[in-house]
Amino acid sequence: MKKAIITLSLICSGLLATSNIGDIVFAQDSQEEINNNNNVEVQIINKLNKDEAEELLSMYNPNVKYIYQGTENDFIALQEKGLKGYVFLMDADGDLGMFVNKDDAKIYYFHPSGYLELAQ
Repeated sequence: MKKAIITLSLICSGLLATSNIGDIVFAQDSQEEINNNNNVEVQIINKLNKDEAEELLSMYNPNVKYIYQGTENDFIALQEKGLKGYVFLMDADGDLGMFVNKDDAKIYYFHPSGYLELAQ
């Protein structure tokens, strides 16, 4: 059975006023196949935006204020590891920050020197 793959991505957030979309949808080829086999697979892959990443950090540790520092484009260590996401500095003494991977929503302790450890 053939499957059609449709990939949608918005480069500019102004194209739709709702949210960023980076979805992949798998569906049957024809309406007849759908009627014969009601098993239509839909897989949606969402990527975190900056606000969602900050909200995730606030849920992880609500007693800490986080200050946005940038994306993987601002940190060579993240680029070298091929990671994409958002870096926040904790509003506390020290230079250890937090990195939130926008692809899988995992939270890491991060330092620009290259230190990266998954937060438990």
